[in-house]
Amino acid sequence: MRFALMILIFSNAHALTVEELRRTEDWEMHLMAAAKLARAHKFSESDVLYRLLAEAADAHGFPLLLKAKVRNNHGAMLSTSGKYAEAEIAYKTAAEYWSRSTGENSSQRATTLNNLGEVYRQMGRFADAENAYKNSLAVREAIVRENRLLIATTLNNLGSAQREASGPGVDAELQAANTISNLGEVQRVQQKLGESLANFQRAYELKKEILGDAHADLATVLNNLAAVHQDLGNLEKSLQLYETSIQIREKHQPVDRAALAAAINNLGTTQRRLGRMAEARQSLDRAAGHWRETVGPDHPSYGAAMNNVAELLLTQDNFLEADPYFRHALSIFESKLGPQHPQTAVVLDNMGVLFLRQEKYSAAESYFRRSLAIRSGSLGEDHPLAADTRHHLAQALQMLGRYTESEAILRHELESIESGRTAPSRHAEILSELALNHFLQRRYESGEQYLRRAASHSGASAPGMQDRLQRLAQAFSEALRKAGRKRDSSRIQSLLPRQ
Repeated sequence: MRFALMILIFSNAHALTVEELRRTEDWEMHLMAAAKLARAHKFSESDVLYRLLAEAADAHGFPLLLKAKVRNNHGAMLSTSGKYAEAEIAYKTAAEYWSRSTGENSSQRATTLNNLGEVYRQMGRFADAENAYKNSLAVREAIVRENRLLIATTLNNLGSAQREASGPGVDAELQAANTISNLGEVQRVQQKLGESLANFQRAYELKKEILGDAHADLATVLNNLAAVHQDLGNLEKSLQLYETSIQIREKHQPVDRAALAAAINNLGTTQRRLGRMAEARQSLDRAAGHWRETVGPDHPSYGAAMNNVAELLLTQDNFLEADPYFRHALSIFESKLGPQHPQTAVVLDNMGVLFLRQEKYSAAESYFRRSLAIRSGSLGEDHPLAADTRHHLAQALQMLGRYTESEAILRHELESIESGRTAPSRHAEILSELALNHFLQRRYESGEQYLRRAASHSGASAPGMQDRLQRLAQAFSEALRKAGRKRDSSRIQSLLPRQ
């Protein structure tokens, strides 16, 4: 009762001061309260309390260990609430305090470095994320080596050849496997799919050796392996791995239904990509049911489920049915995570696409601008998700006849790709959009140059790009023919081979 009352007093925000946090026992209790507020998605209250705790720790000369702890926990809350730049500062400070209190090769420092890597990944700073994960892994591996040496020495002293099946050595190896898996994830985002696959496979083998082939942790790594195979286009292999992951989850007692829901959801997205729409809908509805029953209908995980069902409906051109699912997801994210959270931006962008597909271009523009403001602010202008939304905005503006505004955005995207700030996977697509932009303005000569450049980059593009460029070339050719420029028309018509 005392603990619950303390949280209530703070949530009404009036009395707690630095001086009242002089005793470490009281300080630790309020640290627990801050974490509980964060779990309840009361991020503003949690943030204020964490800042007060950090100030008190500094003012009263608390041990560095506690200073590190509050910064690490504060970083976790900031990251969850989408305040990545502030989370970065908190984690860096925590890592410094861990170094000075527990040493360079402590498990606490490794955990904070791993958390810092996750923040960088969310911000789209993938090189920094990879570096942080590698630093964390180096610490983990140093701990593993030290523990193995201690175990070997102890076994030798005991005259035993049997290794313990649990203890700090095993825990360190599992933590190393987790960091290897995180490294694989950031490499996947960077499209370093070969390296990503190798690290996920390495994490899988490590965990299988320690935990056996039926442990729930194996399901997580199988889920990651499936995601890479999906990126590589190995959809049937991806489907098989997701199904194995689900089987492990279902057999492990007690069943972690939230984790099971995530695996079933991923299975549904793969089924959608394979064109198995009925199976995909069944899987996505099943995942939504698990989330609703475990975390409730107002939880962000259930909101994500609503968004995923809506995306499937959008793929099927079921616009009217998709709309309420998107709106439900948006209301959950805005109320639980906040209107500026990156997850809120996901649904705003999807709703923009929904209106774009319905030719409601002004409404689409509004949603894209809201999404872009969030993504540029929280993730950075060069983040792939910000680039996605900017591209969608350019499409909406183009359809509204605002060609100059659309062209400015597309040229910005092109410059970002060609300067190496963003990945080149959309190079041909952006060039083709610029070609269309100039075609609609009857700027045929410059449009042809963009079309030719798009054709030269189309080999590494998404499926269907050749067909898109062929249709665009035919439109150019027909327009030139009608303008009496038959020679130019013939030249354009033969620009791309027919598929």
